[in-house]
Amino acid sequence: MLMKKNIAFVTIVFILLSLYSSVHAQTKIIKKGAKYDTIIVKKGYKPIKKAKPVAVQVSVKEIVLPVPEYINQPYYFDHDKNNLIKLENANALMVTKKKTLGLKGAKQLLSMDAASSKIRFVAKKDIVFFIKTSGDVIDLTSYIKLYEFVPVGQKRDVTVTTKEGMLNNKEEAIGRLISFSVKMISKDNYQIQLPEQLAAGEYGFVWVKNMELKEFTVFAFGIDWKSSD
Repeated sequence: MLMKKNIAFVTIVFILLSLYSSVHAQTKIIKKGAKYDTIIVKKGYKPIKKAKPVAVQVSVKEIVLPVPEYINQPYYFDHDKNNLIKLENANALMVTKKKTLGLKGAKQLLSMDAASSKIRFVAKKDIVFFIKTSGDVIDLTSYIKLYEFVPVGQKRDVTVTTKEGMLNNKEEAIGRLISFSVKMISKDNYQIQLPEQLAAGEYGFVWVKNMELKEFTVFAFGIDWKSSD
């Protein structure tokens, strides 16, 4: 009888221990679950990497400037086509005109045939000319001048010098002298730069090394406000 009671007691203790173990295990799982509930996990998150700068190589096309074919002859430089255009090769006579036998003054002017040049360009700010020298020219601006000619009848004239007469009446000048600067671009090759935009009209470069001559070579051209094409 006592043995049966012991066996029953042991059985009850075993059952209680089993129940305790089960409850304890569930408590751990709940705590474990609660612990996990307090942790925020972002699934699928990947840090964004900044793109590294990529060096891009830009190819620079080298532009070779054209060279004038003949020396001491200005050429018009076409920026868009990178080529040179020859100017009109004309002759101008040095003419002296006196007013009242010189008593009211006198003037010397260069006179060319035809009222306008056949070589024409459109007016713009960056008109440039190229010229090639023989290598013995030190100051190009003292040897060549740019004049604005004025159509007079069937001729183009420009006053070079004027002189007052005894009656203090100075002859009125025709046309004008235009200043420019010169920049060397290579050996014996120069760029003629104008400080101002040329207005519509008739123009010409004149070699004035020897002003005692009666005839001069003029490299003439005309400027229009817009193309006639």
